Amino acid sequence: MEKRQVIIGLKSPREFTYEERKMILDEYFQTGCKKRDIWKKYTGQPEEKGYLLKWMRQLGYEDIDKRCKLTLSNNNTMSKRTNETAKNVQLKQKIEQLEKALVQSELRATALDTMIDIAEKELKINIRKKSNTKQSLK
Repeated sequence: MEKRQVIIGLKSPREFTYEERKMILDEYFQTGCKKRDIWKKYTGQPEEKGYLLKWMRQLGYEDIDKRCKLTLSNNNTMSKRTNETAKNVQLKQKIEQLEKALVQSELRATALDTMIDIAEKELKINIRKKSNTKQSLK
């Protein structure tokens, strides 16, 4: 397997905001560069794997021919669909971030519980507070 080289400052496809995706697509249309070249510029990944086409569909662009001469479909429906799509994309990104945070928290809690269990077993001391204990008066 080939190792991927991570270039600092570049993002994975899901980390791009709606505005960044639109900017990338605008650059693609204006420069006439290949999708692969634009993709590598912004992500550092050699293969694009259909993300730009997916973004075009989400943002309301229509693919006219193989050379990607693109035009916008009906402006009224496009702007409405774009706003809805942008909100959906942002909500999905937020959900993904929250899911990652939840997984990290669960892993941390499990690791701490395991560490306390091992310490109690090996050192033969009680680390966890018992529920019936009273606070000492000072």
